[in-house]
Amino acid sequence: MRRTTATKTTNDSAPPASKTKPAARAKKPAPAALGPGLFVGKIEFASDGGYRVRTADGKRVTAVLADEVEPAFAEECLRTGRTVFVTDTERGPTVLGALQTSRGLVREASGLVTLSAQDLRLRADRSITIESGQAALRLEKAGILRAEGERMVVDMSSLVRFLSALVELP
Repeated sequence: MRRTTATKTTNDSAPPASKTKPAARAKKPAPAALGPGLFVGKIEFASDGGYRVRTADGKRVTAVLADEVEPAFAEECLRTGRTVFVTDTERGPTVLGALQTSRGLVREASGLVTLSAQDLRLRADRSITIESGQAALRLEKAGILRAEGERMVVDMSSLVRFLSALVELP
């Protein structure tokens, strides 16, 4: 039912104005700090508010990470000085990824993966397991090393020494 007065028209079937929800505000896009295009830069500083990136032309911007970029990866880029890609998005300057300048691990067509280094360190919170067929070598957090398989062959040209308070052989 509609009522008309000299100043306004009301609709009795509509809820009172105090009980209606305010209109949802459209999220304003962040201002473009870089301009159109893709830029390269280096992460100089990380904080809760984002990452300070200095572009190749010396401009400094505070950027956020794209959803696909892991924070640990951005920290690695900061630590190693790796070049990152930055562009403007609706969230403002955004780190999209990093430039790869060295070879990664490659699986050959035969399935072979080769890793060569002067020193190699693997770390795990609970355990590391190396498996091939029915054999396995497992290093556990408690200091236990397990070698499992059908047979064990130890070929040493000199000395084999076991340092232990107890050695059990069947």
